[in-house]
Amino acid sequence: MRNLMALLVLLAMAHSTKVEIRVEDASGEALKDELVIVQDLNNREHEVLRVLTDKSGNIPPFELSPGLYRAIATAPYGLWQSEVHEFLVGEKSVALVIRVQMLPTHGYGDIVTVGTNFIRLRVLKTDGQPASGANVFVRDRDATLYLERCYRTNAEGEAKIELVSDPTVLVIVFRDSLTTKEVGNKSGDLIVRLAKN
Repeated sequence: MRNLMALLVLLAMAHSTKVEIRVEDASGEALKDELVIVQDLNNREHEVLRVLTDKSGNIPPFELSPGLYRAIATAPYGLWQSEVHEFLVGEKSVALVIRVQMLPTHGYGDIVTVGTNFIRLRVLKTDGQPASGANVFVRDRDATLYLERCYRTNAEGEAKIELVSDPTVLVIVFRDSLTTKEVGNKSGDLIVRLAKN
């Protein structure tokens, strides 16, 4: 019985990867007591983790199964803006550094929704060929739930996407690569070449 339990534990560990997250300010200084939230984007509303950073700006290392995740660093009513980063978990461990900016005065520079504004997005692989079947996640800077959209590119690597704010953040996942791009309301039709790993 003990051997069976040990085997089950080993199998569960074999399919998970170590993740480390650190939160810093723009100059690289560690930030204590920033709230870090990790969400599983494969399971849209599943929150994996919610923890405060220690005095070194770190959260305790943890394990995740392969997939697409989002990390949010925030300090409600604090000095720092919330920062949102999507990341892929595969076989190699992940070390993510989230840099937050000083919170500006409210009123100017806040994200504004722009209504229904669609553009044609074309996604190209690193060799310039169409990225057929790429997943495109669209969100505002704060990852507001009701402003999130998901699309998939067609055989020509194209998708008609809605700009949900100004600026809008595009998170493009194709095979084992992730490319993030911020676009403005005046971008017009857009071509994005995937980043090299």
